[in-house]
Amino acid sequence: MDHPAKKNSQGFTIIELLVVVTLIGLIAAFTIPDYSKAVDKSHERDLILQTTTLHGANLIYQAQNGSYWVAANETDLAVINSNLNISLLAQDGSTFNYNSDGSTYTFDGSWGGFTVRVTQSPLSGANPACGGGTCPSL
Repeated sequence: MDHPAKKNSQGFTIIELLVVVTLIGLIAAFTIPDYSKAVDKSHERDLILQTTTLHGANLIYQAQNGSYWVAANETDLAVINSNLNISLLAQDGSTFNYNSDGSTYTFDGSWGGFTVRVTQSPLSGANPACGGGTCPSL
């Protein structure tokens, strides 16, 4: 009695492949948006750090020179870095704008719809300023 030879199958069935592709799709659906949000948050934190660095550098500049670095609508980060002796790095798509008349300054950093602004100006009146000209005793 002859038995038919068994066929040795080494491949995957179409059902097995569909299950694997579906699982990969589900994993991607949950991880890609989270990764994208994490990248955005990282860029936002970096922008906050960069504006904080510029603020500190400008305070040092003001202490050494008697005024803030004077510039009107300066957007070139290399010029800002050179004048304030710092090393801010531009992220892809980030923009910067620095304005100062020497006594006040503003610095805007933007990336992907997220904007951080630093404004420094002298306080008006006595410091601390209290209503009526006198401060309550503690």
